[in-house]
Amino acid sequence: MSLPSRAIKPTHPALQSEFPGRRQSYSQAMSSTGLSAVAESYQTFNPRAYLQNNYMPPRANFASEDFVVPWKLRCLADAFATGEIRGRTLVDIGTGPTIYQLLSACDFFEEIVATDYLEVNRDVIRSWVRGEDPGAFDWSPYIQHVCKIEGKG
Repeated sequence: MSLPSRAIKPTHPALQSEFPGRRQSYSQAMSSTGLSAVAESYQTFNPRAYLQNNYMPPRANFASEDFVVPWKLRCLADAFATGEIRGRTLVDIGTGPTIYQLLSACDFFEEIVATDYLEVNRDVIRSWVRGEDPGAFDWSPYIQHVCKIEGKG
């Protein structure tokens, strides 16, 4: 199964550089050799570096939706605000070490299941939920921003 090329292009200019250092195109990565390289790179994935690079300023500058993170949060809030996306259980496949994509869903689902292939990503979220790591990524600015755009504070 192959995806049309338009399906994998980011729609916000800031997303085009979300994976710095990436040298392969999607089609190259999906070749048999590329697939092995992708599988290997997953084993060395560093969630803390990923969060630092993609979810801290300048991308996480909440002063303007010209920055990618507040833009993403607005898009998600708008999508859920329609009321068309709701149900008993939401399953997020490939959650990674992030929760931002789930915040606006909380009022529309009784249960949210976050899944990820990598144990390190699951550990990052588990540690944050349990408050076990004082150096864990701080999601509170995200939660506060979502509350603000949803008119809850």
